[in-house]
Order: sequence, then C-alpha cells, then structure tokens
Amino acid sequence: MRKKIVISSLFFLFLVKFSTGQDIHFSQFDINPVLLNPAHLGFLDSKGRFGTIYRNQWSSVGTPYRTFAFTGEWSTYKRRYYGDGINLGLILTTDEAGALNYGNTQCNAVVSYFRSLNNFSNHFISVGASLGIGQQSFNSANAILPEQDENFETTNAKYADLSLGIAWFYNPNDNLSLKMGVNANHLNSPNISYMGLDEAYLHPNVGIYGRVEIYAGNEFYILPSGIYKFQHTYNEIIYGSNFKWYPPGYSYNLSFNGGLFFRHSDAIILSLGLEFDNFILGTSYDINISDLHVGSNGKGGFEIALLYRLITNKSKHQKVIPCPTFL
Repeated sequence: MRKKIVISSLFFLFLVKFSTGQDIHFSQFDINPVLLNPAHLGFLDSKGRFGTIYRNQWSSVGTPYRTFAFTGEWSTYKRRYYGDGINLGLILTTDEAGALNYGNTQCNAVVSYFRSLNNFSNHFISVGASLGIGQQSFNSANAILPEQDENFETTNAKYADLSLGIAWFYNPNDNLSLKMGVNANHLNSPNISYMGLDEAYLHPNVGIYGRVEIYAGNEFYILPSGIYKFQHTYNEIIYGSNFKWYPPGYSYNLSFNGGLFFRHSDAIILSLGLEFDNFILGTSYDINISDLHVGSNGKGGFEIALLYRLITNKSKHQKVIPCPTFL
C-alpha cells in the first residue's frame, strides 16, 4: 500500500503558492524554439517540424518531477513577393510532481506571422500568439486530512491561457547569425484556485533571450546564448554556449554538438546532441550546485529531446538560426 501523505491547512497555502509559482521549464531552452516563444512557430527552413522533449528532475530525493512536451508546426502560407507568411502549430505539455501527483496539463493552438525586413531574405521579424486551455490537478486519494470534516472544494482547476511573443532574426553573412526575442505567458492571469479563493492567479511569465551563431573555421561553430525569465517572485537566468561541428566528407546533413551552461545559483548544465538528416537529438543533465545539493547529492534533472523536420531540399549545413524558404 502506498504511503499516505498527511497535510494540514499549511499545505493549502503551499499548494496555492506552488500553483502560482514558476512554470515548467527545460534546460535545453532553445532546442525546440516554439516552446520558448510562439513567434518561433514555423520559422524554419522546412515544410514543418515535430518535436518531443522529456525531463526527469530530483529523482534522488523522492518522487521525481516529470515534464513532457509535444509540438507540431506547419508552414501554412508564404508570399514570395512580400516576403511574409503565416504558420500554424500545436503545443501539448504535461507536468507531474511529488507523491500527490500534482500536475499541470496544457493544450495550446499557436499562430505566427513573419515578414522580411529587406530584399535579401536574411533579416526577419516575427510575432506569435498562443491560446489554449489548461488544467492543474492533484490526487486527493494520497492525502489524509487532519480533520475529518475538511475537504477540498475541487482537485482540479481549469483555465484559459494566452501568450504572446516577438522575435528578430538576422543573418548578415555566412559566418554570423543572430536572434533575439521577448515572450509573455499567462497574460490573462487565469484563476487556478482549488478552494474558491479569488487571489490564486497564475502570474504572467516574461522571458528575454538571445543567441548568436559564429563560424570559427574548419566546420566548427560557436553558439553562445542566454535567457532571463521572471514570474512573480521567481526568476531564472541561464547562460552559456553550445559548440557544433560538421564532419568533413559528408554530402548530407550531419553534425555533433556539446554545450556548457549555467543556471544562476542553481545548476551546471551539460549537453550533447546529434543532427542527422531530418532528425535532431539532444540530451542534457543538470548538476545541482544550490543549497539543495546536499539532499540531492548534486543530482538534478535529465532531459532528452527529439525533433523531426520535413526537409525536402537537404543540404550539408542546415542553419542553426534558419530563415524561411519561399517554396
């Protein structure tokens, strides 16, 4: 029989605080860009892209926190003469934490519009929006209340959710590419109360990020990047660099990459990845360096991501920061 969890009125306060705290997040924040910003939807040099990512965190200190996401993107409409286009997509995410199976599930429809800022198809701006429904819930069967007459008003909270984003892309030459963006999630501040409270809102989450691709010679690329996110009293800073290498002698798209990142005051992030033909595979591992490292033995979170691109015109080098092709 599973061990029951004893909770008191203090837990109700914790539950409300936790549910209005930080969103789900991934250490590989840029491997599946549409999860980072809806303005990235469909901004790729292919007909579409499908991706999954899974994260398992803190398994060494009890029931792990598990996060999963699936994305689908379609390049829907492009106008070569105007240098613009519209893209559609879908994002599914689910997150489950602790022995009470506290979780958050979301389904979002995404749309984006991009436009070229010059006549050379190397300078773009894109705006995107995400609208969907979500549900936060937990398993009350695992809870023993201190008073028999105490009870939850509900074990789930459904809500509508709105996110917006803007992104800028520039590829001035073959040796340099840049991108920057700002996104804001939960702009409608949905109420996610379990107890009929008016103040249990999901606070807006704002992210600011940037990434550069630098060709260093001998088929070797350096990709420094960083992101700053804040949501109510929580904030997160991740910074570091990936390194990418294309082995010589291959006529198709093949590359290997590794990275070193830091989540400020929290973790060191190591990543490894492979790009082959239409597929992108990425893995990462967090080494905990925060005050929790004693209890976690330095162990943090493991991630694995897999993406598939609908590429028809395959070349040896697929741009890390791609520009859309007008097919």
